[in-house]
Amino acid sequence: MMVWRAVLVAVVLWSFLGAPAAVAFQCPQLIKRAQDELGALPPPRAPQAVNREPQLKLIRERLAAAQAAHDRGGHGESVKLANEVLDMLDFIRRENR
Repeated sequence: MMVWRAVLVAVVLWSFLGAPAAVAFQCPQLIKRAQDELGALPPPRAPQAVNREPQLKLIRERLAAAQAAHDRGGHGESVKLANEVLDMLDFIRRENR
């Protein structure tokens, strides 16, 4: 019984202390990856040669919001925004094939 109680306490402590720290380290990596992918985005091909600037502007805004959320300690929000940016970049790359 005491072992289960100790395990339960350890899990609860990890969820409050360890999990947010793990997310905090994930933000900069995701933001950096998104910045790198944005910089390496190829120009649009002829059939899809549409004006991507509105999409790119939205991506840059979300990337800045992800960095701002990370800076103020909103790591969950930062990870969510960075993942949205990566999804948008993936969509643009697939559209450009």
